[in-house]
Amino acid sequence: MTAFIYTKRALYCGFCFLAFAAAASAAELALKLEINRGQIYLGESFILDVKVSGSSRPTAPDLSQIKNCSIRQLGSRDISNYSITIINGRITKQGFTGRITSYEITPTIAGSLQVGPVSVSVDGHLLTEPGPTVTVTDVEKQDRVIIAVTSSRDTVLVDEPFEITLRILIQRLNGAYANIAPLFPNNPPDLTAPYLSGEGLTGLVTPDIRRILQDLLASDHNQPGLCINGMTIASSPFNFDSFFQNMGRQNQKAKFMLQHRIVEQGGKSYIEYSLALTFNPRDEHNYVFGPVIFKGAVPVKVNDKGQAKGIPVFAVGPACTVRVVPPPEEGRPTSFTGALGTDLSATASLDTTTANVGDPLKLTLTLSGQVRFDKMLPPKLNFQTNIMQQFTVYDNTVQTVKQKDRRQYIYTLRPNHPGSLELPPIAVSYYDTLTRKYKTVHTQPIPLRIKQGTEVTASQLMGHTNHLQKRKQASDIAKEAPAGIQTSVAGATAATLVDSRILAAGVAGPAVYLLVILTGLIRQHSSRWKLAARRRQALSQALRQIHAAKRLARRDPARAGQAIRAAICQYLADRLDMPSAGVTPGDACQQLEQAGIAAATIEALGTVFERYFNAGFSNQSPTHDLPGDCRQLAALLKTIDRETRA
Repeated sequence: MTAFIYTKRALYCGFCFLAFAAAASAAELALKLEINRGQIYLGESFILDVKVSGSSRPTAPDLSQIKNCSIRQLGSRDISNYSITIINGRITKQGFTGRITSYEITPTIAGSLQVGPVSVSVDGHLLTEPGPTVTVTDVEKQDRVIIAVTSSRDTVLVDEPFEITLRILIQRLNGAYANIAPLFPNNPPDLTAPYLSGEGLTGLVTPDIRRILQDLLASDHNQPGLCINGMTIASSPFNFDSFFQNMGRQNQKAKFMLQHRIVEQGGKSYIEYSLALTFNPRDEHNYVFGPVIFKGAVPVKVNDKGQAKGIPVFAVGPACTVRVVPPPEEGRPTSFTGALGTDLSATASLDTTTANVGDPLKLTLTLSGQVRFDKMLPPKLNFQTNIMQQFTVYDNTVQTVKQKDRRQYIYTLRPNHPGSLELPPIAVSYYDTLTRKYKTVHTQPIPLRIKQGTEVTASQLMGHTNHLQKRKQASDIAKEAPAGIQTSVAGATAATLVDSRILAAGVAGPAVYLLVILTGLIRQHSSRWKLAARRRQALSQALRQIHAAKRLARRDPARAGQAIRAAICQYLADRLDMPSAGVTPGDACQQLEQAGIAAATIEALGTVFERYFNAGFSNQSPTHDLPGDCRQLAALLKTIDRETRA
């Protein structure tokens, strides 16, 4: 019977995962369009993310209705992230299943650009969104000042540094003045670059921009330079704290002299001013650097008296976008959980290596090494078939212990079969940022001795009684064998076949036979009588346990939680003839459903049972309203008792 119970449980778990797959495919479909910028200058680009939820395999989005622009696909990635919860025998999916396709869109004319409509076909359904609007501002064409913002990489991984370089090219003067800076010392142009404001960018580890600019601050008022973001100085240019405190006030403009050199571009000679900064991303995101705007006069020629003549220039350097993306989907193993780094090690341990079938075991998986743990999710053991063949794993109850350089994940699992077996190696994968490949490490197998739990059934009691009765009947037949022939010296004489003792036994035989039959019937029905008594007393006994748990709630919440779990298990064992050992919330809900209990009652009991499921083998104290749960549980058991008597 025990083997049957756990075989049924394995089938049930398989059904749960099939049901989950069906639930995921039937999830609500939706299409959403997102842009990273709503206003740009002509020549710049923006990112469009086409997000389809409810399916991870939609068709390619149709962007043919977006006009007056060039479109470049940047890639597509699965963003499915979910967990499984079993309540009332049903699968509850938490998280998101979908896919994002990203595009770089570069408008070719100024004005208002409608980013849509965009259509996607998913499982025979056509989804369409009108799309947002982007304002595109034109800039007068000129080559006197050229600005560029570039990145060392267009896409990076989390924790992969990249460099942003700002280049400002200003045409050189002619003749003897060619090596003089093409800037007016007393009227420096203004440069607007938001990413140089000195304020941190969310999700990025930024350099100390203020300290860098301080080192570039012009030491002489007559020295040429560039003004950046309207920064000013109040008194001494060497007092940098005072310089930043007076930003925005009508004080002397702060001028910065960037690194410069002579370059050739488009057949013309320029002096290039540049500034390179290194950033380190901590989160996946689209980071925009720019646009950078140049406003001010620059000298174009010098007369015989050495006086320079300038012209006003308005120039825009297109923004640069760096996409911080997850590792590639191609070649990604199912054991990948989000860890990025250069080295990972994994070890596993169990709280015991000897147990019965169905006993809860505590598995501790410890991960350490040179990887990022803050974005890592607990490994899904339910995806590793070598483990699921021998154990029932509760991934949705995993506990996480966070430490500076490691993570510990504590799982609950139950062995499904008896014998000498082992916990198979656990696979954990990470993405090596040096080799840019996925790597997988494994834990060592752990030997186990699993014993079959003793469970005596009514049929076994009846079988044992029948064997005793057969042996007694065989003994009685042997005693009633016919008498032999008696002889003497006088010759053979006839002897009676039945002496007086046997005759007495023959008279008493029917009475003994009736007694044996009556004893067998009593024994045969005693197990049923005991079962009926257990069923009658199940509610009162459970209510006593719940009352005791309620008294323990304040002074010992952990023991109170264990008592609540024990009360539920014992009631189900007594009332529904379920095995008290190894029963799970899923088993309980399924059994109650078969018993005809109302769905609302099953769901409510499943919620309470799930809450205290691990209390019997966990040292953590429940954080819920224990007295309230006790009252609710008592009412639920009374309802179940009434419905099972009906």
